[in-house]
Amino acid sequence: MTGFVARQVTRSHTINFDGQPDEVFVLFDPIGERKWSEGWNPIMIFPASGIVKGAVFVTTDKNGSESIWVIMKLDKENCNIVYTSVTPSSKVSLIDILCEPDGANRTKARVTYTITALSENGNHYVDSFSKEHYDGWMMDWERAINHYLQYGHALQHH
Repeated sequence: MTGFVARQVTRSHTINFDGQPDEVFVLFDPIGERKWSEGWNPIMIFPASGIVKGAVFVTTDKNGSESIWVIMKLDKENCNIVYTSVTPSSKVSLIDILCEPDGANRTKARVTYTITALSENGNHYVDSFSKEHYDGWMMDWERAINHYLQYGHALQHH
């Protein structure tokens, strides 16, 4: 790694949902996310069933890159989940999601990603993780989750 200097970026965005925090919060665990996120297919490593602090799972993105995820914090009472995700030879991501009530039958979720490069490839990813990119991505999440909450199935993308 001689000469490599890692870059890091933090992005945070608040998204809004039509539902109570406890019904929205479960959609942010690895199994709940399957309900609304097309293509999300985590493979639970430990424990094989159940979402707990310390759970480990693996995902593969559309480009074939594998990431290893660990649930670092799971506070169901306060609707807060924190993940660490490692994409070997690329990046480490810390993801913090906090759901809070926002009036009658409404929830706001603050989603914060901190991404640290592990390589020049990771630095390119960090450089591409602009505020505009992140805000657009979070708006996609908001649309998909609200669709699921309203209709009970994932929004179909073409």
